[in-house]
Parts: sequence; C-alpha cells; structure tokens
Amino acid sequence: MLSLCFWKVYRYVCIRECSIKRKAKEEAKKGKVMQTNFELTPKQAEFIRNANHRWNVACGAVRSGKSYCQISYCIPSRLTERKGLRGLRVILGATRANIERNILQPMRDLYGDGIASGISSQNTCKILGEKVYCIGADNVRQVSKIRGSEIAYCAIDEATDISEEVFEMLKSRLSLPWSCCDITTNPSGPHHWFKSFLDSREDGVDIYLQEYTIYDNLFLPKEFVKDLEKEYYGTVYYKRYILGMWALAEGLIYPMFGDSCIVPTVPRDYERYVVSMDYGIQNPTAMLLWGFYDGIWYQISEYYHSGRATGIQKTDQEYYDELENLAGDLPVESLIIDPSATSFIALVRQNHRFKVRRANNEVLDGIQKTASSLRLGFIKVNDCCIETIKEYEMYSWDPDRDDTPIKNFDHAMDATRYFVNTMRLTKKKREYGGEL
Repeated sequence: MLSLCFWKVYRYVCIRECSIKRKAKEEAKKGKVMQTNFELTPKQAEFIRNANHRWNVACGAVRSGKSYCQISYCIPSRLTERKGLRGLRVILGATRANIERNILQPMRDLYGDGIASGISSQNTCKILGEKVYCIGADNVRQVSKIRGSEIAYCAIDEATDISEEVFEMLKSRLSLPWSCCDITTNPSGPHHWFKSFLDSREDGVDIYLQEYTIYDNLFLPKEFVKDLEKEYYGTVYYKRYILGMWALAEGLIYPMFGDSCIVPTVPRDYERYVVSMDYGIQNPTAMLLWGFYDGIWYQISEYYHSGRATGIQKTDQEYYDELENLAGDLPVESLIIDPSATSFIALVRQNHRFKVRRANNEVLDGIQKTASSLRLGFIKVNDCCIETIKEYEMYSWDPDRDDTPIKNFDHAMDATRYFVNTMRLTKKKREYGGEL
C-alpha cells in the first residue's frame, strides 16, 4: 500500500497535470509540443512502495529514473509528513549550484515554480512552504553547518560526491524518531567509502537499497540509450553509468585511443584555432595547438618541455616565446590554461595577444568527456604530436587508489582534458566546434 502522504502528493501532481494539459493544448495550436506524462516505471513504483527505512538509497546508472523519485515523491512527501514536527530539513549536494540544478529546478519543471524558491544567502529555500537548508557538502569544512543540529529529514544528491566527514556527522544528526534520509547516487569505485556504507546493511544497518541500470528507464528514447552505450563503451564508465556497477578503474585511461585517432599531418582549411596548456616548473609544460575542420578538432602540433628531464628551467617569458612560436601568425581565439598558473596568465594578459580562458579542470568528468570525444571522433591527433601520442599510450589508473590517475605521463593529457572540458565538446553546438 502506498502511504497517505503519497496520495496527497499524487493529487497535487494530477491537479498540476490538468493545468499543464490545458497549457499544452494552447501550445499545440501554435505548433509546439509539451511533455505531460507523469507515469512511473515499475522500478520507480517499487521504490515508492518500499522506501520507508532510515536510509533509502537509489543507486545506479545515469538517466535511469532514480532522481525522478526523489524530486516527484520523496522530498515533497517527507516534508508533508513532518510538517509541524521538530528538526531541520536538509538537502545535501556537492555544491549549492548542483542542488539548484539537480533538485530544485527539476521540481519546478514538474510541479510549477511555486513549489520551490531559490536558495537564499542563508543557504535556505522554501519547498511546499517548509524551510529547507541547502548545503554544498563536497569538503570537510561543511561539517560545521550541521554540527549540533537535529535533522528530521535529509535528501542527498549524488552521495559519492559529498565529503565522507559530512556524511559521518549526518548519521548522528538523524536522531529523532521520525528522522530519515533519501539518497540518489551513481556508483563509483568498489573501495569508495559510500560503497562500504551500503555494505553495512549486512550488519543490520537500516538501509533500503534499490539498484538501477539504464534499461530500467522505459521512457528513454532507444536512440539516446544507443548513443550513451557508444560513448561509454570500453571504459569503466560503461559499467558504472550504463550497468550501474561499482566498477574499478584500472589499466589504461584511454584504451579507445588507437590508429583511428591518429591522422597524417597534412594541410587543412581550419576554421578556428585554440591552444590548451598545462603549465609546469619542474614538471613538464605541454602546449597543444588545436584546429577545427569539418566538424572535428585536430591537434595540429605540440610544444613539450620537461625541466626535470632536461635540467633546464625556463622562465615565464621563455614559455611565452614558445607559445608565440607555436601559434605563429594563426588567429588563435583563446588560450585554455589551468587557473593555478597565475604568474604565466598575468604575463599572457600583459602582451594582449591571446584571450585567456581559465580551464575547467575537473578530473574525472574531464576524463569521461575526453574518452567520449575520442570514441565518437570529435578529436583527432596529428601524427607529428609524438609526446601526446606517447602519453595516450601510457596514461593509466592507479591500481591502489579508486579513480586516481597515476601522476606520470599526464601533462599533454591534462592539456587535452582542459580543452575538451572547457570547450564543452560533448554538449550541444559541437557542430560549431564547442563554446567560444
């Protein structure tokens, strides 16, 4: 039997659906189509029936429908059930921006703008009229935000991205008879601390765990699923994001890199040019010149220097001269570089030739996007880029640490990751070469 509170939320959905259908008819007259489907998959219905434990966890593949349960049922119904009861209401995510993007905005899209306000400067929002604390919990410093409090209800978005110390503190804060926590997450490596927590249900911890594959979402277009399978195939991300497994990242990071990714160094009528750079002092400095032609970004040439290997340390000015030599007289639109290279960035700006773009240097997300770009042919490497090709063939996961690349043969790899992640090659507008 579904709870009474669920039917209250369901009634709200039905009322909202009627409103949406009226609007849909109006939009249809204008030739537009709106989505009005509020059906549940069997897996989602199962979660709603059984998620009545202290810890309720939906874990598995991307786009498998697990987050829909949280925004459509769990959060609204838990808040309604606890109305007037003691204790804080809390949402934890990696950052406040993640909470807004992954939870609050999808709730508004489903139920209308009135269901959830924006996050205030005091880290609170209103959901169904209830004050909810929204806390970015990706590092241990956020522990203080829940220390000393009693929490009636907590929702966690992407548990593998939050700090273990924050989660440990949360355990002691869920201290009321009606306290519970709903969690969604994608799996990570098998040694991740959250996997150990899930395994503790064998010791009697009150955890309801539901595991998803991408095939559990019956509403996904088949072509979309096939595209994701192609993007992730041959990598650890296929096991995690398609099959929902806690899989170990091992071996080469880019096993899909091969002859099809390497092309002859021949003239092409490139439409755009960008340089990406990993700056080092003792460690190698890698600069990669990219050109966009016929829907593909080619790594045209490279500059690579290791102060440690050669025994020669170069100054910022000498590296800037090398950047000028690499670019030649080409109309390079931007230099994508790690934000930590502050002194070199200052020098580049003083010379007023290159527009500096501070790189999106997220490691795992960037690796996944680079792997997809290689597999789908969005990027190619000219065969003159010897150091880059060498790194692709040696860049590996650390066998002793989950999701950690070995800090060796990784400088051209970092510069490539900066380029792919910052240009957002796997997002829309890729046909134009990514974002300007």
